[in-house]
Order: sequence, then C-alpha cells, then structure tokens
Amino acid sequence: MKIYLNRYQKSTLIYTFLTLLFLVLIFKFGLTAAVKVSEFLQRNKPLPESSLSENLLPAPQFYPLPEATNSATLELSGFSQPNGKIEIFLNDLNIKSFEVDSEGKFEGLLSLSLGLNKIYAVTKDKEDRQSSPSQTWTVFFEDSPPMLEILEPADGTVIRKTAIVVIKGKATPASKVTINDHQVVVDNEGLFSYSVRLQTGENKFTIVCLDPAQNRTEKEWILNFEP
Repeated sequence: MKIYLNRYQKSTLIYTFLTLLFLVLIFKFGLTAAVKVSEFLQRNKPLPESSLSENLLPAPQFYPLPEATNSATLELSGFSQPNGKIEIFLNDLNIKSFEVDSEGKFEGLLSLSLGLNKIYAVTKDKEDRQSSPSQTWTVFFEDSPPMLEILEPADGTVIRKTAIVVIKGKATPASKVTINDHQVVVDNEGLFSYSVRLQTGENKFTIVCLDPAQNRTEKEWILNFEP
C-alpha cells in the first residue's frame, strides 16, 4: 500500500531530517561543521520567483547622450531585450515608447523641454513585466544665443602712444570665448581679458562666444592705432 504525503507533511519530514542531521554533525564534528553545511544550503537554495523574473529583463542601455544641445529634438538609440519595447521617461514622466528589433536595437526621437531634461527608460516584455530603470542622463537644452559684451575699449577707438591694449569683456558663464581664434580664459562670473599688440592703422578682431549647447554669438571689433 502506497502512502501519499501532502505538502505540509513533506515539509515537516524535511525539517525533522535536517534538525537530526545538524544534531549528529554537532555531536560528531562540532558546531563548525554544522555551520558550514548551513551556509552551503543557503548559497544553493533556489531563488524566489520574483528575483528570477527581474533578472530576465535587463535595463535598457543608451548610447552616450550630449550634456547640452541647442536642438529641441534629441535622437536616442541603444539596445535592450530583443523584440520587446522600452518606455521613455522625461523628468519622471512616461513620455513615449520605442520598439526594440530582433537584434536588440532601438532608436527614436525625443522632444526636449527648455532647461534640464532628465532621461531614463525601462524595458517591458509582452507579459508587461518591467526591468529596473536605466542609467539617468541629464541633457541641458538652450536655443538662445549667449550673452557677449565688450567692456573696453569701445569699438572704433583710436589708440595712441602704446601699441599694447587689453580687450575686456563679459560673457555667459561656462561659455567659451575666442578672439581671432585664440581662446581666452572666462572666470566664474563670465569676465575675460585679452592683451594684444596693435599694428599701425586698423586692427580688426573677431570675438566669438559659444555656450555649452553650442549656441553662438559673434562680434566684429575694430581698434585703430596711431603711434
């Protein structure tokens, strides 16, 4: 006659057996041996179903995004779970989704808001299971030309006696300023100065300011030198 045990009875028998095993190990080999067996069982126990399901879906990976841009439309591309989809989040709002092809690639366009844009994504499969969020990228969008002001000397000034003159100005902080293709140092307040030697007659200077989003402001400045 066969005896059938329910799930509870099986569990009781297993725990009773393990208890007896630990007692025997402690009696014959000491407490250390029982601890090692316990650690082995903990390392090799099956993972919970929730852990397995999370590991099945990798988070999306974006190809590097720019830190700043002057375009309202940003191209996104990367890779994720093949034949799935990714949900795009902009400033913590679920904006749109991209399909992932059979090779695991995705691409698409995202409209940005002026200022800082925090972008990340999650993978979703056909069973609507969701991965953890991807790396968060921050992109600054600005489409206005940067401020550029020449403080001294004024445009068209006639310089006499000395050929050395210092061009001083102010620009948008964190921008890049060049004078006749020579880069000048811009401090934290946007101030800059550049010393030049004038030639007799007209001296023309092209002063360019580029902000981190690559917006551009350009000015032509003329100084005349009469020794």
